[in-house]
Amino acid sequence: MKARILLLLFLVTAFIFSCKPKKAENLEEMARRSSRPEAVLVKTVKLEPSTFYHELISNGKAYSSQKAVVPFKVNGIIKELNIRNGQKVRSGDLLAVIEDFEYRSKLTSAQQTLEKAEINFKDDLLSNYYTTDTTSLSPAKIKISRIRSGLNDALTALEVAKYNFNNTRLYAPISGIVANLEAMQWNPSQNYKSLCTIIFDEVMDVEFPVIESEFGFINKGMPVGIIPFINDSTVITGTITQINPQVDETGMVKVKAQFRNNSRLIDGMNVRVMIRKPVPNQLVVPKEALVIRQGKDVIFVRQDSLAIWKYVTVEFENSTSISVKEGLEPGDLVIVSGNVNLAHETIVREE
Repeated sequence: MKARILLLLFLVTAFIFSCKPKKAENLEEMARRSSRPEAVLVKTVKLEPSTFYHELISNGKAYSSQKAVVPFKVNGIIKELNIRNGQKVRSGDLLAVIEDFEYRSKLTSAQQTLEKAEINFKDDLLSNYYTTDTTSLSPAKIKISRIRSGLNDALTALEVAKYNFNNTRLYAPISGIVANLEAMQWNPSQNYKSLCTIIFDEVMDVEFPVIESEFGFINKGMPVGIIPFINDSTVITGTITQINPQVDETGMVKVKAQFRNNSRLIDGMNVRVMIRKPVPNQLVVPKEALVIRQGKDVIFVRQDSLAIWKYVTVEFENSTSISVKEGLEPGDLVIVSGNVNLAHETIVREE
């Protein structure tokens, strides 16, 4: 029995001593693994001289290049109304008709009055000058006969009657879209300031201010980008057409540009205007590459498997990129992603 106990103790002791080196070996391997830094995944771009676009950004309003108010020139009941807001019309389309009985009657009466005046004119010529041939008479005598016969008054009355009758029918003066229509059929036209407004929105203008110090930055014919507030992913290209040569009381200069709309904007819409002026032969990097270290501008570049930080001097900046004046060289692999938590000589790997 004692022999069995001694044998069991011997086996247990041997087992314990045989496990100790392995445990120590495992701990040492774990320590080695934990001390080995993992490479940070980054993206890089190779730096080459390129064109930097200096940007000027302003807010403005888009307006239709042509706009026509269609007034009611005569009073009466609106008999026909052939339009609605938002409807496209062409120049010459019939928009509305005013009840014309009164104006048609006055036109007929004016025509009859003119016929009577023409007869009276000939009678006056015969009775005073014994002829109806005006070629042999002086202008003064003809004028007197026209006045005595009422011919001049009849012609004027006929012109007024024709004008009023013709304006019982309202036509589109330009092609465009109907806006500001408030008039209703079977209502008096005098209840409304106008029938509607026709807006030609295929070509539009945008007016925006620039500060006095940026006046030299812009010139007529320069391209601009127009960005609607409702959709900042849309950029419409336009061209500067006018620069008001005066600084207002707020120190601003008014500028106007024109662009083709294609139904993307409506009259009076707020937009952002971006003017880009090219500056050639610059070292341009995305703004994401720039980080702040110790209160200074820093850009990381990849050299083999290490991230090396370089202090840089920024010359120009726009909404997407910067132009570096000092600190980088052509051919540098600039880290543009994964650089937020990098330190000098951090191990990195291209993503």
